[in-house]
Amino acid sequence: MRRLIIVFMVVVCILAVTMPAIGFNSKKEAPLKQGVFLVAKPELIDPNFLHTVILLVSYGKDGALGVIINRPTEITIQQAIPDIKEPKNAASNIYFGGPVNRNNLFALFTSDKKPDNAQNVIGKIYFSGSKEAILSLLKSEDKKGKARIYAGYAGWMPGQLEFEIRRGSWRIVESSEEMVFSDYPENIWPSIFKRPEEIMTLNFNQRN
Repeated sequence: MRRLIIVFMVVVCILAVTMPAIGFNSKKEAPLKQGVFLVAKPELIDPNFLHTVILLVSYGKDGALGVIINRPTEITIQQAIPDIKEPKNAASNIYFGGPVNRNNLFALFTSDKKPDNAQNVIGKIYFSGSKEAILSLLKSEDKKGKARIYAGYAGWMPGQLEFEIRRGSWRIVESSEEMVFSDYPENIWPSIFKRPEEIMTLNFNQRN
């Protein structure tokens, strides 16, 4: 009986590793382009990027730039921008956007039309590092718009990101507005990379 239990456990472990999880893990990897998520693989242990999900806001022959969307900080917008007493159109805390220029602030936000001093990322999502644009955004009375403020960003020189992807550091996943502005950013990475026992449970439940 003990031998049967051991054999069963071995089979379960093998299936857990080889069977895909539902959700993001069941989707084909997206092509590298502006507007996708770069998801740090479990093997990536650089503390700057451990378990991070990055929205790639620009990508081209000059390199790539993105912001980490799942690392909220304890710093409030009022602390970071004393000029704003009561931000009306953004989450109350800023996010760690990446290790580059971390003393500067950047914004991701939604808009039905292209605003000044901002670049379109994908769909209705825009990115800006303009102080004027950020102040205007935070003072806006628009209740439909979504916004997040980030300290710093992640950047790659030409060819650097491609090398890191070939090395196995990142997974490329299609992005969505719901994920970028999720109320539970700490759940985003685990929803993409699930533990083996979770994979088994998810696949079992899916079949039943």
